[in-house]
Amino acid sequence: MPVYAYKSVDASGCEVCGTMAADTASLGRQMLRERGLRPVQMAAERSRTRGVVGGWFGRERRAERAAELARQLALLLSTGVPLVEALDVLIRQEKGRLEGVLRDVRAQVAGGTALSDALSGHSRWFEAVFCSAVKVGEASGQMDGALRELAAYLQERQTHRSRLRAALAYPALLAVVSTGVVLFLMTYVVPDLLAVLAAAGRTLPASTVMLKALSDFLIGEWQVLVLLGVTGALAGAAALRTRRVRRWAECLSLRVPVFGVLAKKSLIAQFAQVMSLLLRSGVTFTDAVGLSRRAIGHLVLGEELSLVETAVRHGSDIAPALRDSRVFTPLVIHMVNVGQQTGELSAMFVELKQGYETEVRLALGKFTAVLEPLLILVMSGVVGFVVFAVMMPILEVTRTIQ
Repeated sequence: MPVYAYKSVDASGCEVCGTMAADTASLGRQMLRERGLRPVQMAAERSRTRGVVGGWFGRERRAERAAELARQLALLLSTGVPLVEALDVLIRQEKGRLEGVLRDVRAQVAGGTALSDALSGHSRWFEAVFCSAVKVGEASGQMDGALRELAAYLQERQTHRSRLRAALAYPALLAVVSTGVVLFLMTYVVPDLLAVLAAAGRTLPASTVMLKALSDFLIGEWQVLVLLGVTGALAGAAALRTRRVRRWAECLSLRVPVFGVLAKKSLIAQFAQVMSLLLRSGVTFTDAVGLSRRAIGHLVLGEELSLVETAVRHGSDIAPALRDSRVFTPLVIHMVNVGQQTGELSAMFVELKQGYETEVRLALGKFTAVLEPLLILVMSGVVGFVVFAVMMPILEVTRTIQ
């Protein structure tokens, strides 16, 4: 469903901005009028060429702000502040797009709409898990408690992601610096040395000829390489947006030695984290599985969770649906099945979450321990080849003089 960015005016004349999902722009305007807002502008949001990095930073920032809002709203509600007044307090301390989003949410809540329904209209800021936890809090009358649980979940998820990024930062930096050193040697140092050797009029070894050809190509055709690199990156990003290629890439990542183990354990930890939050909040198991599938967004895991959801809806056990799982280990399947049989699924997922967060940290350490020396070995081989190709003709000239 398309997402539209809108500007509107409420009954008091204040501008309300935000985003909403609607089949068409006209339906979106109608939905705004039903909320008591007068549409001013409605435009379909397009993916911008800021691309992966810009979009990634935007998602991370929105996730952090959502966690902060959940904590602040829980604090206000726990002191007895009415919901509309609490939203007014949050609006006064916000600026930019989030202020418009909160104004829209506040206008809907003041008009009688449930908070969870008002939040669901802004899926870029408040994901399905967020809205479901709020909905359960509304039904139970424990909104502040539900929001605290939600804020803790969002913070734990951000911590998990930060830990992964921090562990991969050094290998990534090592790869970038090593590549830069090799390019510097090939474009500035090697050409001058080879020019001296060629001026001597001697036949160059095959390795030196190969090095010279590669150096000349990098210097003379660097525009072609940049164009090919940019084209390949854009084509790869476009291909990964298709379901077939993305599924193939996810299957491959689960089979790669060392990294595959880390990927599986990370998925299990995420799944257990979402399920523990939802089940403790009072969401039914089948609904929690569906929400987890959408929250994690992994196609292979999503297919397996769909089997679980279908099986449980038909009264079956979990274990048969996951007999040939590519993500879940036999231990996880058995523990979840035991939790289903004993009615202690919530506690079981808490145990799984804590256990697999530790497993992810250990697997991450093993992965970086393998990756770093592998990168050093590859780059040492490349630099060694450059030195060998340059030194060979120099050594031959030295032997001839002797």
